[in-house]
Amino acid sequence: MWMKKEFWTRYFFTFQVTPNRKVTRIDYRFVMNDCEGTAWLTDLMLQIGRAASGYVPANKEFLQRERDGAGTVIRRKHYNGVIRGKRKIAVPNREAVSREKDLAKRVTGGVDFHLALTRNTPQEGIRFAHQHGQRQLIVSPPLSANDQVMLSATKRRVEINEQMTQEYSGNFHTCPAGFGIYQVELDDERGAGRGAGQLVCEVDMWLKGRGGERL
Repeated sequence: MWMKKEFWTRYFFTFQVTPNRKVTRIDYRFVMNDCEGTAWLTDLMLQIGRAASGYVPANKEFLQRERDGAGTVIRRKHYNGVIRGKRKIAVPNREAVSREKDLAKRVTGGVDFHLALTRNTPQEGIRFAHQHGQRQLIVSPPLSANDQVMLSATKRRVEINEQMTQEYSGNFHTCPAGFGIYQVELDDERGAGRGAGQLVCEVDMWLKGRGGERL
């Protein structure tokens, strides 16, 4: 029998870090045994101190989708352009200024890049990064003109010609409320910064829900 109930279980634990050393990265892995079905994980939260506090994030309607005037859900927005060599692009994560009711309600979303090459690229000839070069994502194998590359933050995967690949390094990208600014670099067989391709940027649109407003 289906029951209208939230089946969320919260786990708390503490760990010690080496004194006088800066933490620059935390890797974590979830392992499940002796079960079957679908499990959902949400709200990984870090707090400073020797004991977990009583504060926990709300997980009910934490986020919600935007809707247009007719009530239709808006999930994605698309922006396209042509990249030649090295370019810096700005990708909106908002409505038009005249229609944006409250920018403070908008939250960061994943951004998927769909690239159609128009020139051959050498090894590691496709590079994406945030505004100042951080969080670089590099596609490793050499590719040919007309190859299709998808760098998907929402699916956490890279595809080449619709086939998933592990031949990449770096981090997927997100788009903050307002605008995200990215560096795109394409090489071709003649050298760095001489590649070209058609780029579509697909932004996953979210607003704060009731739970998000309470935080």
